[in-house]
Amino acid sequence: MALIFLDLDGTALHKGKPAKGVMESIAALKANNHLVALATGRSPLLLYGNDKLFGTELLVLANGGYVLVGEKVIHERYIPSELVKKIMDYSDKEKTDLVIEYDDEYISYRKDSDIADRFSEIFHIENPRFDGKFYPERKVYSMLVFNKDNVEDMIKSLPELAFNQSNALGYDVNLKGELKAEGVKAMVEYLNYPWEETYAIGDGHNDITMLKYVRHGIAMGNANQDVKSAAEYVTDDVNEYGVMNALKHYKLI
Repeated sequence: MALIFLDLDGTALHKGKPAKGVMESIAALKANNHLVALATGRSPLLLYGNDKLFGTELLVLANGGYVLVGEKVIHERYIPSELVKKIMDYSDKEKTDLVIEYDDEYISYRKDSDIADRFSEIFHIENPRFDGKFYPERKVYSMLVFNKDNVEDMIKSLPELAFNQSNALGYDVNLKGELKAEGVKAMVEYLNYPWEETYAIGDGHNDITMLKYVRHGIAMGNANQDVKSAAEYVTDDVNEYGVMNALKHYKLI
């Protein structure tokens, strides 16, 4: 039996809906006694029932920062409040739009343009509500920054954080580490699953560590070259049966 980790946006989802062949593929995997997990940059608040839609309780969320098996949290890693304050200060200094993903709310700390709303439209998630306060007691899964012009300076100024480009508009910001690979590893070890039977499919920069960690890393055809170079196999585009064709290639379905 295999354990397959599926990224959401650009892999299992296309424009917020299940991509072609994904629902049928998951049903076929289950019929063959394989396990399916979701591994996404989305925080629990932005999952929007996709776990139930795809019928899995194995969840690697917030780019590996929050991992669930059923209702049991087996791994959690938040951005310390002092680092949240640092990026807020940088955002104020450079006038960079910034979104904070708290454990209970999706907030724009700084919103000088509509770029965060346009980002939300692309991923079919809610628009963040503006709140320019610092809450040192709140848990932060991740953040989003929206300034390509000075992101390199931000990266240099905040070496404790990892920046991964989500799309042409924004960057995921997480505590530096192995990100999705860390969450995937936590689940594999918790389930005591043989590493030789692990697979992952993804399309984004935040998937690279995961694709490298599992035994069989698969990049979507719509992924950029950095992601494809990290993969063992490159499948078709997200809405051209990419997931289904990858699973067929490995004879899992």
